[in-house]
Amino acid sequence: MKNNGDIIILTPVYNDWESAFILLRQLDEVLAKNNLEASVVIVDDGTPVISSAEDFDGLSFSAIQDVEVLTLARNMGNQRAQAIGIGYVAANRQCGTLVLMDSDLEDPPEYVPELIAKANESGNEIVFADRTRRSEGATFRVLYQAYKYLYKVLTGMPISIGNFSAIPGRLVRRIANISEIWSHFPAGIMRARVPFRAIPTVRGRRLKGESKMNLVSLVVHGLSGFAVHADVVGVRIIIAIFAVGGVILAGLVMVIAKRFLFDFFVLGWTSLVVIVLGVAVIQTFFAAIFMAFMILSGRNHRTIIPGIDFRDFILERQQVYPLVKGEARHAPTARHR
Repeated sequence: MKNNGDIIILTPVYNDWESAFILLRQLDEVLAKNNLEASVVIVDDGTPVISSAEDFDGLSFSAIQDVEVLTLARNMGNQRAQAIGIGYVAANRQCGTLVLMDSDLEDPPEYVPELIAKANESGNEIVFADRTRRSEGATFRVLYQAYKYLYKVLTGMPISIGNFSAIPGRLVRRIANISEIWSHFPAGIMRARVPFRAIPTVRGRRLKGESKMNLVSLVVHGLSGFAVHADVVGVRIIIAIFAVGGVILAGLVMVIAKRFLFDFFVLGWTSLVVIVLGVAVIQTFFAAIFMAFMILSGRNHRTIIPGIDFRDFILERQQVYPLVKGEARHAPTARHR
């Protein structure tokens, strides 16, 4: 496929084409004002009604050179759809900068030129958009702060970034071969120790449709971030379990000492406490053993590498803008390697 520019913007879409069309128009305006040109790759994350080129009729751009849609065989979720897109771009496109952003307008297009400029400064680190101001309600902000604190405690790393980022072209193939981005992109980048920095941004507001993220989806997304650091989190939890067990065991020794070394005791009280504390020590010990086996067994599972496995999930690809007369609108993706 020919390359129509050295900037590629990748965005997953699930059943939210109204927002995607608004995003394309806003991106075109922002890029044109900054004398930039770009290609756009949309990952259709298993939308119930498969998009076609006719859906893009009437769109006209000045800075966006082409728009390509990758249709997935089924709904994979935002993180996996994005990872598949990264794998596709790494294998099939040439790009100087790859910009990742959501299609719901909560990643404001006006920050795209700054992200690109910062990514081009060093050429060796990813630039993330750090949401220093958020527009969600108070409950979400409280829960998010609790999540960030717990993430720091369990992984040893701070987190305040999402997918919205610019990747220098030289890093795209490297990123595509990081298996952890299949679950959680920012956590995967941290885990692989890829250099990155962040610029302050303000979270945008959705103009059309409703968010597909509910409480369950947010919890699963948060847990996916922990799962990327499963061995580190597991070891820290094991240490905490043994620490709790040590405290309980110390309490057990004190209770027994008090029973036999001092005259004051309440009949039946000592034996009850000894039984409870003894059971607690045994439970904490077995919990630590179970956690250790869970960590070790996880190492035996086959991992998905987006840069290699992306073909297995793409149903078809099509260029929807501009349309070339006589060119096939739907091109099935080869599934062999």
